[in-house]
Amino acid sequence: MMSKNPPGNQAAGPSSAPAKRNWLLARGRWLLVSLILLTAGSLSLTLVLFVRAIPAASPVDARPDEESLPGRLVTILDGSLQLEHSTTLENPRSILDEASLRLNAKDRIWVNGAFAHHEALPAWTVPAHNIRIRRAISLAIIDDGNSSTILTAAETVGEALSEAGLRLFPTDKLEPPPESAIDGPLTIRIKRAIPLILTVDGVDIEARSQAASVAEALAELNAPLYGLDYSLPPGDAPVTENMRIEIVRVTEEIISESEVIKREIQYRPDANLNLDETALVQAGSDGEREIRYRARFENGSEVSREHSETVEITAPVARIIAYGTRAGQLGTVQTPDGPRAYWRRLCVYVTSYNPTSNGGNLNTATGADLAKGIIAAKPHIIPYYTQVYVPGYGNGVIRDTGGGPSGTDYWIDLGYSEHDYARWRKYSYVYLLGSPPAKTPPQLPAWSPASHYPGSCA
Repeated sequence: MMSKNPPGNQAAGPSSAPAKRNWLLARGRWLLVSLILLTAGSLSLTLVLFVRAIPAASPVDARPDEESLPGRLVTILDGSLQLEHSTTLENPRSILDEASLRLNAKDRIWVNGAFAHHEALPAWTVPAHNIRIRRAISLAIIDDGNSSTILTAAETVGEALSEAGLRLFPTDKLEPPPESAIDGPLTIRIKRAIPLILTVDGVDIEARSQAASVAEALAELNAPLYGLDYSLPPGDAPVTENMRIEIVRVTEEIISESEVIKREIQYRPDANLNLDETALVQAGSDGEREIRYRARFENGSEVSREHSETVEITAPVARIIAYGTRAGQLGTVQTPDGPRAYWRRLCVYVTSYNPTSNGGNLNTATGADLAKGIIAAKPHIIPYYTQVYVPGYGNGVIRDTGGGPSGTDYWIDLGYSEHDYARWRKYSYVYLLGSPPAKTPPQLPAWSPASHYPGSCA
């Protein structure tokens, strides 16, 4: 039987281009369909295998026994002992009971890294994965010789003392130090500092010190003395319980005070002026000086002051007054002997005396016998042998002197004999007659009244 294909072309596709394109499309569709069928078959096989692997469902109300469920591991660290406990429980209290681990009231416990109070464990809702227990340890405490024991799970000495309500002051000595770890039974020794009161700048501070002396206590309490500061009691005094230590702050400063330098009054004789005449030559002015003191202050109050130096700020200028030296007649006065010229008139306090009031003594300073016409005066006011006229007494001559009343040198004492005595106690003018004696003072002191007899000649 003859083949339908031409010889030699059995394996070839259609020879024409359109036929060849159609053949390729038919072959591509066939390959796509084959791939889809193969994928669907693989998925069906996988589904069958998955379904067969699922166990048959139990009835809704059926529950497996707990012993049939697999347990989970909970890490328990009890001090230095670590346990891996298998359990189906979640509550930390139940897990510890299951592991036969009992807690002391002072033990500390952490669940999943969080600190837990004992009373909170039964109601703990978060499943426990790890539990840490720190067991309480017995500590012996010797507090200034007083012994006691505490049970604590604190991790450091300082924490244990704070937990026990033992207050420590910064200056108390503690052995071992507060930051020391507690790894087992331990003896803690406390040496208490001595209580005292520190007074600084008027403020009382309650403090404590281990020091033996006041100076050491101030250093320990960081209360140094500066400059001239000192302490009460002094630094070498021993520290006793409840003593008061006062820091006295001392400062020094220069204090200045101004003082007036009174101008000097100078008198210059002037021959162009009559006796008892004056003229101002120069008014002058007061000066100023600064007196400096070194003052010492203790706690803000001045306690002493000593002179440091005196500095003249402005020099004084003298006041200059010219006084007359030219003797001349001032006028005339009517006397029992007629008009007489006088060269000076003075207001004086007048007294009188006679031999009886003079203790029976008739002698005078110049040797004359006491009688009327003999007059006593201050020689630097009215020189001896000066002739004078006193209204109401008459003429006389200065031949005696005496103490006179206090407070003034302007005084005369009128002499009398026994039979013509008259008592004088008043102010009166006295006229100096004739020519001035050779020793006449050209300048007299300032006039002033008698102390016990105020008044004047006005």
